[in-house]
Amino acid sequence: MQISKFGAQPRVKSRVDDCEVHGPFDRKLVEAFDGENRVFGCPNCLWESVNTAPTDSEDHVKAVELKRWESLNDQLFATGVAQRFRRCSLENYIATEAGQIQALKTCRAYVDQFEECMDAGRCLLMLGNFGNGKTHLGCSILKAVVTRYGYRALYAPAPDIIAALKASFAKGSTDTEQAILDDLCAVDLLLIDELGAQSGTEFERHSLHTIIDKRYRAMLPTIITSNLPSSELADYIGDRALDRLRENGGEAIAFTWASHRGGEA
Repeated sequence: MQISKFGAQPRVKSRVDDCEVHGPFDRKLVEAFDGENRVFGCPNCLWESVNTAPTDSEDHVKAVELKRWESLNDQLFATGVAQRFRRCSLENYIATEAGQIQALKTCRAYVDQFEECMDAGRCLLMLGNFGNGKTHLGCSILKAVVTRYGYRALYAPAPDIIAALKASFAKGSTDTEQAILDDLCAVDLLLIDELGAQSGTEFERHSLHTIIDKRYRAMLPTIITSNLPSSELADYIGDRALDRLRENGGEAIAFTWASHRGGEA
């Protein structure tokens, strides 16, 4: 599968082994996105178990499950979700206060209705205090959308986007500004994390506005997390971009409770 500049791939360790039937092969240990790593034995045996073994046999069932795990694992790595947030889920988000409970409810509804959100290009804003779970919830939504629906999703912190765009201007760079923008606008769901954490130059505001606008015109949903309140976010990316994020039922969740930093961001 095509991997975004902001995505990742699982690490693979291999060693030469010998199959009694097919001879030498590379036994592989594949890194798991958020669980136990998996071992892949003889690829020819695996192919035969999937394609020629009786469908009710244990070998077939195990081989099909392993192939499905491999595909989903690759899709999850392709999100680019940082290692710190790979185990985040809607199930392990701690919600005790009324605001937290409502935020979790809104995020669950966004996932449950995501096919409708895709059709409408419906976005989601999570705005407010540091250290109160915005990134946890955003990454949890990405994982759920990939796992439940098979959509392509991508995690891209705003500072990383700006750094990549600036690096594309360097002599000898293999990336171009347009290629990076196209990359960010190709996925079904984009999470721009920490929007507003930059210095706020005209280049930064224009670049982020361009991404939001291109995705808006393609009717692709975007999730934004920011420590800025709605009024300051409008100053940062412009009223027009904020209006587009709120169009077609796009919701804004206000994170107003005290920071719980020491857990998830």
